[in-house]
Amino acid sequence: MIEGTSLNINSLIGGDEKAFQAFFVDYYPVLVSFAMKYLENQETAEDVVQDVFVKIWETREKLGGIDNLPAYLYQMVRFKSFNYLRTEKIRQDATKFFTEELEVTEINEYIRNETFRIIMHALEDLPLGSRNVFSRAIQGYSAKEIADELGIAVETVKKQKQVARRILKEKLGNLLSLFFLVG
Repeated sequence: MIEGTSLNINSLIGGDEKAFQAFFVDYYPVLVSFAMKYLENQETAEDVVQDVFVKIWETREKLGGIDNLPAYLYQMVRFKSFNYLRTEKIRQDATKFFTEELEVTEINEYIRNETFRIIMHALEDLPLGSRNVFSRAIQGYSAKEIADELGIAVETVKKQKQVARRILKEKLGNLLSLFFLVG
C-alpha cells in the first residue's frame, strides 16, 4: 500500500488499469497544483503532470524499487517542469534570434534594393558619354579598355569619369563613395 492511498503498488506494477486510474485520480490535482508553482500556466502544468503519469505507466515494472512513490512523483513533476522551462527558454531565444536576424536581413535587402534603384536612376541622368564611361568603369573595365571599346582617348575616359563622379556626388552625396570606389 502507498501511504495516504488505498493503492496496492503491486497491482500498479502488475498493470492493473483500475489501480492506475485510482492512483491518477488521487495525485493528479495536487501534482498539477505543484507544477503551477513553476510553470504558472494551467494547461502546461496539466501536460507536464500527464507526461509524468504516462512515464509512470510505461515504467511501472520498476516502481517496486522506489521507497517513497509520492515523493518520487513530486520530483518527476519538478524535473519535467524545469525541463519544460529550459526547452521553452531555448525555443524563445532561438525564435527571437531568428526573428531579429530576419528583420536585419530584410532591412539590409531593402536598403540594398533602394540604394541600387537610386543609383541607377542617377546614372540615367548622366550625359550619354559620361554614362557610357562610368557604367563600364563600375563593371571593372580599365580606362584603356573603355577607351578601346568606345573608340575614344584614355584622357577622354578619365575626363568623362570625373564629370560622372562630380554629378553623382552632387546627387548622391556619400552614398556614391560607399558603392562606387572607381579609380
